[in-house]
Amino acid sequence: MTDRMTTSETVSVWGISDIHIDYQENFDALLGIPIPSEKKDALIIAGDATDNIDRLETLLTAMKQRFRWVGFVPGNHELWIREKNKSNTSFSNSIEKFDAIIAMCERINVFTEPRKVGFGTSQLWLVPLFSWYHGPEESTASLYAEKKCKQDKTNEIWSDFFLTQWPKWKEGFTADYFLQLNKPHLKQEYNYPVLSFSHFLPLQELMLPSTQEQEASTLLHKDLTPEFNFSRVAGTAIIDEQLREIDSKMHLYGHQHRNRYRKINGVTYVSHCMGYPKERKRGLIAKHCAQPMLLWDSTNGFY
Repeated sequence: MTDRMTTSETVSVWGISDIHIDYQENFDALLGIPIPSEKKDALIIAGDATDNIDRLETLLTAMKQRFRWVGFVPGNHELWIREKNKSNTSFSNSIEKFDAIIAMCERINVFTEPRKVGFGTSQLWLVPLFSWYHGPEESTASLYAEKKCKQDKTNEIWSDFFLTQWPKWKEGFTADYFLQLNKPHLKQEYNYPVLSFSHFLPLQELMLPSTQEQEASTLLHKDLTPEFNFSRVAGTAIIDEQLREIDSKMHLYGHQHRNRYRKINGVTYVSHCMGYPKERKRGLIAKHCAQPMLLWDSTNGFY
């Protein structure tokens, strides 16, 4: 691919999250994206592809064959360390694994830092924001909300509490470590509109479906996991502070496996999760979410 594109050609930015490519059905859906004769679009993936680094590299390399720009932020699944996964055995903790993922992305030219896409006067900044979640005992920025249930078994159910391994922090918590990594990019000057993306949720209100979303799926009225309080592990409001600091106009996120499209105080928040095949079959996630969503193009702007 050369840079001989004209400014009259439309460049599109596509986004998706929670692709969970350990399910072959999901992997095949992404590999089914046609390889264009000329690459001119961008794809951003907001985490939760796989905890197998080798499989992740295979996926990202395949996407580089289809898109001119590919951006990625790790989710919680990427940082799991499991003995049964041979690609994990060389990591003493999840930070070492995170660093290895970032190094791999750099080697295959997948961006994990701000990247300007498009040409001429129709350009856009894509800004990845690293993140984790604040627990209610860690920060007032936690998205925690009390849930009426007989017994909260979140700490017993949530896999991160067993499959991630962290160094002993001298200060702060895991979320603070990742949020700190974003600070150099918050000071950068962005001369075109910004579309940011993170894996974890930036606002508590995004956890709940709107009336329109409830009408679209009767399943969203039901609490399918009454003993699990997702808000404990949802994200942190500091993500929202950071995306607003760079004047982001649209923010793509994932993690909850619930799709949202909502404008709040000038920012459009989009969750477009592929999720698990069983979730699409049950109607929790629409079948069209097995493909990336168009977020912006150089002719029409944000969608």
